[in-house]
Amino acid sequence: MKTTKSELLRLSIVDALVRKDKTINFLFLDGVEDELDVQNITIQFESYISKYPNCGLKIDYNTSELHKSDNVQKIAKYINDLNANNFEKFAALLIKLFDFELTYATKQSHDQGIDFIGIKKFKLFDSQRKNYLIGQAKKYNSLVNINEIRGFAGSVLLLRNREFSQTKDVYKSVFMRSFTSIEGLFATSYFFSPPAQKLCDNSDIISLDFVDLILLTEKAILEKTLSIETNDRFIKSKVDKELQNIEILH
Repeated sequence: MKTTKSELLRLSIVDALVRKDKTINFLFLDGVEDELDVQNITIQFESYISKYPNCGLKIDYNTSELHKSDNVQKIAKYINDLNANNFEKFAALLIKLFDFELTYATKQSHDQGIDFIGIKKFKLFDSQRKNYLIGQAKKYNSLVNINEIRGFAGSVLLLRNREFSQTKDVYKSVFMRSFTSIEGLFATSYFFSPPAQKLCDNSDIISLDFVDLILLTEKAILEKTLSIETNDRFIKSKVDKELQNIEILH
C-alpha cells in the first residue's frame, strides 16, 4: 500500500525530533518534497510550540529550520525506545503534572482496557473523596483510530460501574460513587487519526501524542515538577528509577 502524504509528514515529524542534530532543515527530511510540504510541517510544529511555549522548539522561518534543545532530542529518543510496558509507566509518571498525587500502572493480566490510574484526594476538612484520572497508553507506530477511543471510553464507564470481564474482583481500592470526578487520558507514542482526535476533543478526553509527551516532559524538567533532571538536563537514569518506583495496582 502506498504511503500517503499525510503519513510521510508524520514520519518526518518523528524523524526531526529523534535525530541527534539540534538543527533540522525541513527540506532535507524524508517525505518533504516541496515548499508546500515545508509549510504543512511548519504549521504542525507551530501548533505544538503555541501549546508549550519555551519548551525546547523554535522555528527559523528564514531558513526553514527547526531548532531543538538537547533535552527534546534525548526525550524523543527515550520515548521512542521504550517497550510497551515501560511506555505505560512513563505515561503514568506524567499524569503527576496534572496534580494527581498517586499514580499506578495496572497489572497487564487484568487491565480491563485501563493502563494507569491517578488519584487526587479532595482536600477539604476530613473528606475522603477522591478524583481519578483513568488512562490508556499505546506504544504504536500507527495512528490511534476512533474505535480505540470509543473502547477506552467504554472501559472507563465499566470501571465506574465495576462491570468487569473477569469473575474475580479487581481494583478494589478504586471506589467511585455517582458523582465521583473522572478525567480520561489517552497517550500514544505516535499520533491520532483526525476522527479519533475529534472524538477526544468532543468528549473531553485528554489526548497526548508523541510530540505532546516530549514537550510535557521538557516542561516538567524546566519547572522541576518531576525528579527526572539535574540542572535542567534530562537524566535517563533518573527517569528509569521513577518508572521502577511506580506501583502496580491490583
